[in-house]
Amino acid sequence: MVKRGFFRRGARWLLVAAGVYVAAVYADARVDWVAMEEGSMHPTPPPSPSTRVAGAIHVHTRRSHDAIGSEAELARAAQAAGLDFVFLADHRDAGSPAAEWERTAAWEEGVLLVRGQEIRVEGVGKVLVDRLDTAVVSWAGGMESFLARAERDSAFTVVAHPRGRPGDAWRPSGAPGMAAWEAFDFADVARRRLASPSVVYHLVALVGGELTGRAEHNWLRLYRDGFRSPGVAAFDSLWAGGRQGRAAAPGRPGPTALDHPGPTAVGGLDMHPKARLPGGRLFPDYASSLRTMINHVALDAPPGPDPVAAARSLGAAIRRGDVFVSFGDTEGARGFRVGMAAPAHVPPGGATRMTADLRLEAGFATDPGRVAYRVVRDGREVGWWRGPGLSRAVDGPGAYRVELYRYSARVGRLVWNLRPWIFVNPVLVRPSSGGG
Repeated sequence: MVKRGFFRRGARWLLVAAGVYVAAVYADARVDWVAMEEGSMHPTPPPSPSTRVAGAIHVHTRRSHDAIGSEAELARAAQAAGLDFVFLADHRDAGSPAAEWERTAAWEEGVLLVRGQEIRVEGVGKVLVDRLDTAVVSWAGGMESFLARAERDSAFTVVAHPRGRPGDAWRPSGAPGMAAWEAFDFADVARRRLASPSVVYHLVALVGGELTGRAEHNWLRLYRDGFRSPGVAAFDSLWAGGRQGRAAAPGRPGPTALDHPGPTAVGGLDMHPKARLPGGRLFPDYASSLRTMINHVALDAPPGPDPVAAARSLGAAIRRGDVFVSFGDTEGARGFRVGMAAPAHVPPGGATRMTADLRLEAGFATDPGRVAYRVVRDGREVGWWRGPGLSRAVDGPGAYRVELYRYSARVGRLVWNLRPWIFVNPVLVRPSSGGG
């Protein structure tokens, strides 16, 4: 007979192992070693655009065969989260009523719902597209015919799941003709994290978050690695010299990133509500998801009452590139400003020539608390600077972008609770006029 003490000892060792596991994962998610220089204590923030709107991209409703949740529920959740727009990316199955796909945009609860589709372009990858005048499951005609159709319909196109599962991953080496690149895909990050040794920790945290109303905080913890991800690396490669434009005429060299900026980096939620909990709440819930990864877009003017015209204006603004992605605290991120201080302000997505006094500047109208700026040039880290602001001379030509992190405490190089907050699209610095 096995003695009772054997089970007690086994239970104790199991508890010790569980405690070590939780402590290890907890510490790994919150301790970083980063050398930071002193930033600008009192920067003059770059000018703010006349209108900046915030919204989510790549959200599914019950029009998709693998999701539930109505547009009305989505609109109410977006309005409560303080969002201005949501880009839907539903995919159609054979039984979808055609009438559900006729309207391409609508205002609901003061939120612009852009009714896009997620489709597969055969041999290329997945694409988000709006205003296509037909609903399709996949496009068999190849990339050139798809882009021609999108251009005819003035459609806005986004590379979806660029570094996702093998069946979804983007196959071309570039993204010619595409307006935006889903540098962040929340579902892909979640799948990678939940396949890691920390899966139990994260599952417990996510379930606990749903029960305690802190789900968005635990979803954001999945991004503990910051912005060093395959999707971001691939995006950087498009700006660091890859060919971006349409094919050039025979005998002529095609444009490079120094001639034409690359696609705009955006964050996609790929949010699929799968079930209803007691009381009718969706799981995963729109309310928590729409407080995680948000796109902030600079418009030329406030959107008007016509939803189709507003959607067209939004798509054009994203294509121009004055966009940043925030992870949590959407309202706090609205006050962020960034750009190149040249003879005239150059916003993200823009380009300027190299000059001796060119500076990269970023900041807030009010103190953002403990923040750290990471500057990246052509995909390579330039350095880290402590906030509240950033004002740094530019060393030479290249594609410069800024990442902003929050942290709780710092002792020398040890940083506690470093968490990604804002990812800014690049500004392209070309050689001086004498350098081409």
